[in-house]
Amino acid sequence: MSAPARDLHLRLARSGDVDSLVSIDTLVNARPGSEARFILACADNGLATEHILVLTRKGEVQGYLSYTQVLDEATILDVAIHPDEQGQGLGGILLSGSLQQMLDQGLQRCLLEVRESNLAARRLYAKSDFQLDGQRKNYYPAQNGRENALLMSRQL
Repeated sequence: MSAPARDLHLRLARSGDVDSLVSIDTLVNARPGSEARFILACADNGLATEHILVLTRKGEVQGYLSYTQVLDEATILDVAIHPDEQGQGLGGILLSGSLQQMLDQGLQRCLLEVRESNLAARRLYAKSDFQLDGQRKNYYPAQNGRENALLMSRQL
């Protein structure tokens, strides 16, 4: 593990992470989620349907991965790295660590959808052994109309 990677830690998001999660989400998503979404997911009350794992460096949130779980399947909703930290391999570290945690929880399969134009994410998922299962035509809003979503999955 490289020196910068040794400083990284993957853990469940907590209520004190909400401001960082909202900030990163606002910076990286054209249609960011609500603060209430993050508050609910970070609450330690057993009511959350969304789980969020955060990647921290020296205690500061660098990125997050959110997912839902139904029986033995996880569906990744978001993978987000702070723009100042992108291009350093943090997305791969976050994804591989999250997949390992899902496996450790007894999950068997992981699903996701990704914008067809998001080549960086598609490369990351392919490198992590996700396979293309299909597409949803015109699923995402885009600058020039609508864009396809690619459906991908892998066994854990």
